[in-house]
Amino acid sequence: MNNIDIVKYIRIGVSYLALILFAMVVSPQLVRADGTEMLDVPSIDIFEGTGVRAAGTGLEDGQPGTITIELPIGVTIIQVILYWAGNNSFEDEVTDFDTIVVDGDDVEGEFIGGNTGYSDFEFTVTYRADITEMDLVSDGISSFDVAGLDFTEENYGAGIMVVYDDETGKSQIDVRDGNDFAMINWPVPLDSTEIQIFEFEPENIVRVGNLELFVGSVADDTGVYGFRPSSFEVTVDGVTSIFSDQLNSNDGRYWDTVNLVVEVPAGAETITAQIFSRDDEVFAPGNLPASLVWLAAGFSIEEPAPDDCWITTGGFHNAGDTAGSKDYTFGGNVGPPPRGSWEVVDHNTGDNFHSNDVQIVHCEVIQLTGPGQPGGKKGFKINQASFEGTGRLNGEGGYIFTGYVQDAGEPHGKKANDQDFFSITVRDPDTLEIVFHASATLDGGNVQIHPPTGKFKK
Repeated sequence: MNNIDIVKYIRIGVSYLALILFAMVVSPQLVRADGTEMLDVPSIDIFEGTGVRAAGTGLEDGQPGTITIELPIGVTIIQVILYWAGNNSFEDEVTDFDTIVVDGDDVEGEFIGGNTGYSDFEFTVTYRADITEMDLVSDGISSFDVAGLDFTEENYGAGIMVVYDDETGKSQIDVRDGNDFAMINWPVPLDSTEIQIFEFEPENIVRVGNLELFVGSVADDTGVYGFRPSSFEVTVDGVTSIFSDQLNSNDGRYWDTVNLVVEVPAGAETITAQIFSRDDEVFAPGNLPASLVWLAAGFSIEEPAPDDCWITTGGFHNAGDTAGSKDYTFGGNVGPPPRGSWEVVDHNTGDNFHSNDVQIVHCEVIQLTGPGQPGGKKGFKINQASFEGTGRLNGEGGYIFTGYVQDAGEPHGKKANDQDFFSITVRDPDTLEIVFHASATLDGGNVQIHPPTGKFKK
């Protein structure tokens, strides 16, 4: 047995027998929780609106932390729900209510899930509060500080789920929350999260689904185990997309916010999502998969803005090889609403760039094969898309970036197709000096440039 195999079965000196004893530990006096080892419908009302958007911050390395969220200009804020979570060292430290400091004021939240023991001294818990009346969030960019987390073992962080209305007609808003722990080698039910199914009324047009996820406890790649692999799957109309290794304490240790944009085909009625502690052998093959806690999910469905194109993509560059350690890995989605997420990791330097603020700026046809999207619109020829936004480099925010992708068709190597390509340039906002750059052809993965959908189809 090699060292990796040994590590997979030992964590902080906890025996497998101890894990079995703790597998179903939930404090009996708190059974009213919204979701324990699952997410469930919140016990508070979720108001109607057009869309839902999420943002958060990790609070393990220091407090206060800043939550920054960007919403479309002109929207009305309907509801702002704050979540925070962490680990206690002992089961009896859980409380019915917990206090967090928001913009300098104490806010009391209720326990909504967890007190699940996954080792001798780690009991994961989640709290929630509706902070709409604090008027901290408006259209455009809003920021405020959060502090005061004092869980005795680990502070994951905090995040807000915002329901807004842009007067284009009500969407189907669906929020789930609780505390769903997963670690691949732990006994059932701690080995996996529960699948979440979002149902909506079918329509005879293509629409856009927005999926927001809060995940806690995933360590960044500076820890003793290095990068910790993870994965999540999103299935729409029977087609499953796999997003590998997107979680990495991207909002600061130990908090990740995932903002996904997915195409909803005409006639579709469900979207399912599930997060996994597993190694898809993409970014760091053979590393110990992450232990993680799924805290909340928000879903909305809407018709897209009148952009000329939008992007879904993910892959790696490896000096022409499809196996082995990677030089660059990247993934993200942009639009068609003015939003998305983007992440690039340089595995040679250790640099990590992450953005939840990115939008399409230009779509064009260049001398290149593609796009040839399966099931795509006949006659759609756009094969290069440019985008821009702001983001965090190695956890520090405020950087500006530009980038573009090229969709050369699929699969590469057949029908004389060229290779897909990505490029990103990150600059200091004050000096405009380039602080990070990555560009390469894809040796694995895929770039897909999509045509406008819904009422904006041409």
